[in-house]
Amino acid sequence: MTETKAAIARKPRIRNPALTRERLLQATVEILAQKGPDGVSLKDAAELANVSRGVAYQHFEHRDHLLREAKDWITVRLLESIQKEAVADPDEVLLNATRLILQNRDAASLLISDAMAGRDLSPQHPINRLIRQSLERMQAAGEARADLDIDVISYIFLGMTSTLVMLSRLPDSDPEDLARRFAREFAAFLEKGVLTRKRRR
Repeated sequence: MTETKAAIARKPRIRNPALTRERLLQATVEILAQKGPDGVSLKDAAELANVSRGVAYQHFEHRDHLLREAKDWITVRLLESIQKEAVADPDEVLLNATRLILQNRDAASLLISDAMAGRDLSPQHPINRLIRQSLERMQAAGEARADLDIDVISYIFLGMTSTLVMLSRLPDSDPEDLARRFAREFAAFLEKGVLTRKRRR
């Protein structure tokens, strides 16, 4: 015997708080990409995620809480992307990380602004820690200089995020072309440097 429409309608809707939160965070990242941090509001995130404002407030206390959680969510996505590529060719890893930053340019700007204000990206920050661990492994394997100053170099790597954001704002810049150009030049910079042998003396 099949259920009538009325019986189905009376059934309570199955709620999934984790999925709702994910949708709200994804919506926030989309708004960041379109309008930047100043354009983010809980109301707009709720509307884009197709949930009520009341439901949004069950997950996030206020706009700043939403932005903070969105930055953490982006960080986790970036780490997952890099870690998935850990066994791949280093040049491909760099290219994929570059693409990810360019696809989330305004969100990356939030990470940079926090770092510049001294609020985030300390040596214990997940991205910074991953970079440091990678450099330490390269050092142990003899792929990096033994006298490498990991404290300084890890922040140079992090600085590539701000460089990409600035480059991406150039008029008529194509994201894929820019990702390939940046990854190629950054890899060459790491391997060969900038100055000629004559200039280094």
